[in-house]
Amino acid sequence: MQRLNLLLAVLILFFTSCEKSSNNDIIIDEDVITFVELNASQYDVNILDSLVTGKFEKFSFSEGDTVIHDNWDVAFSGTTIIVNGGDSYSVNQPERTGNAAVYIATGVMTDIRTVDLSKLEQDNTSGPAIIDDLGISEQGWASYDMSTHILSPIPGRILVFRTHDNKYAKMEILYFYDTTNPTPSNGDFGGFYTFNYVYQSAGEINF
Repeated sequence: MQRLNLLLAVLILFFTSCEKSSNNDIIIDEDVITFVELNASQYDVNILDSLVTGKFEKFSFSEGDTVIHDNWDVAFSGTTIIVNGGDSYSVNQPERTGNAAVYIATGVMTDIRTVDLSKLEQDNTSGPAIIDDLGISEQGWASYDMSTHILSPIPGRILVFRTHDNKYAKMEILYFYDTTNPTPSNGDFGGFYTFNYVYQSAGEINF
């Protein structure tokens, strides 16, 4: 009888320990995708107003690649980033056929867990939702170093998107040049975006 009681006590302790461990917080790894050197380098900058003109490279989160059709989510040309939603402010921009919008969140990529719908903005006739001033104000996604003439992504700036078809994504831009340590005087050229992103294909606002 004493052996039976001891066995029951051991079993109870074992199952209790298993139950406690199953209640621990579970850390879920995000499906982070890295896109390397999206070529948005075919652009010209008007030095008077910093307006960028040129070819826009369109990107689809659902396809995970650049596209040439109208179901794009975000497009790049030089330092300019536009979304497939709202109004155009320049004649050279691709036609907007969707409901895309964007805002910039501050923090670590993995900490941006929910889309704040109240912050989403679309492009309009006055300009893009994402500030495009060559990084001078540091209110957008990048900063500009006047001494080196290098544009660098600002750490902790996460672009949160509503896609053209009302799904969601978040993006962290890592590099803007065709090399990780650019020297513009040596011919390293800007307009090559390398970025991480997470795409929420279910249309939920939580990542």
